Amino acid sequence: MKVRALLLSLVAASVSGCALFGFGDSAEDSINSTVTSTGHAVEQFLAGRDLDPVEGAWEHDESSFEVVISRNEFDIAPEYDYVGIITRSDQPMWDTGDVKLLLRETGDEGVFEGVWLTRNKSRRQMTFVVEHDNLIQASFVSRDGNSYFVRIRRMNQRLTAAR
Repeated sequence: MKVRALLLSLVAASVSGCALFGFGDSAEDSINSTVTSTGHAVEQFLAGRDLDPVEGAWEHDESSFEVVISRNEFDIAPEYDYVGIITRSDQPMWDTGDVKLLLRETGDEGVFEGVWLTRNKSRRQMTFVVEHDNLIQASFVSRDGNSYFVRIRRMNQRLTAAR
């Protein structure tokens, strides 16, 4: 009986967690469909203010997409401090304005807990580490037991110099 109650609690927590991340509600998976480019997103979300070290324009290690990471001032997952917004993608499932990652500060400089949305938009909880202010790395083990690595590099510094 106690095992059943524990399982029901876990299922309820999972369902409530799904609602927070917009599972089944694609409107919450996008910040702003009017984003047209990385430069436009930098202007829209970062210009005219002091930036935190993680904020700026980033490119996937394989150059398949670009994101702008901005302080989370949106109505998406308020428990996260930063949102990574797709600004360019070669992957057909991703549109500009879609949320690619969510980051929460941990208290350790350069270390964030977060969510990475994979190619099929499934969510992976990971620890992200910022190295030398120009590289963010994380990894996860998929359901098939394979390890996958996430690496994004800071793009041209002039894009992020909107201080």
